[in-house]
Amino acid sequence: MMLGWRARIGQMRPATAIEGAEEWRSVAPTGVAFADARTIVPRVDEAGLKVMMGQVLEAARQLATAKVDLIVQCGAPGTFLRGAGHDEEVVAEIEKETGIPAITMMAAMMDGLKALGARKVAVGTIYTDEVNAQMTRYMEAQGFEVVAMGGLQITDPFEASVHDADSAYRLGRDVFRQAGSADAILISCGTYRTFPVIPYLEMDTGVPVVTSNQATLWRALRYLGLRDVIPDLGKLWTVA
Repeated sequence: MMLGWRARIGQMRPATAIEGAEEWRSVAPTGVAFADARTIVPRVDEAGLKVMMGQVLEAARQLATAKVDLIVQCGAPGTFLRGAGHDEEVVAEIEKETGIPAITMMAAMMDGLKALGARKVAVGTIYTDEVNAQMTRYMEAQGFEVVAMGGLQITDPFEASVHDADSAYRLGRDVFRQAGSADAILISCGTYRTFPVIPYLEMDTGVPVVTSNQATLWRALRYLGLRDVIPDLGKLWTVA
């Protein structure tokens, strides 16, 4: 039986990390397979992310050779730093170049929050305050209220990969407490491992948790018409 007989998903991710791709593979539904392409990110700042985004179309062409059903641009800051509407531009460029449907990680996270009915969001990231300020502006343009924002101040893209998932739990819990009141917690960075802690963070805070890899996998499967519910990946998987 051919690998990916239900769906073949192409993911482009930073070359410094394997965490996001491995999180996806660890929970992949039966019949779903992934093809990988990599982009180089010198630093997690505006200049470094511009370099990353300059490689998107080449990565998309690589994924197209694997005859994937969907191309996923991972690396949320690459789109939100350019402001609301840039996700749509990136998707349009990928689809024009390859003829294959595409989504972005940032748009997937926003779709996840909307599906959960969240408006007031506590946000934790690996990013610097400067990058987080851009993310806040993007989310506000999408209609969300960012009631707390905390970042690990990481600029070396490899550094996020050395943080265990319990780091994401602590970060999510801290921003939730800072918020005082929030409809949901968002944890952003595809290199930052979150899958093992999502159910515990939801249980201990009482609100839904959306993370980069969780929401993007959810959005990719739903886009392709797959209704699988993946256990222990949070309340997001219980919505349409």
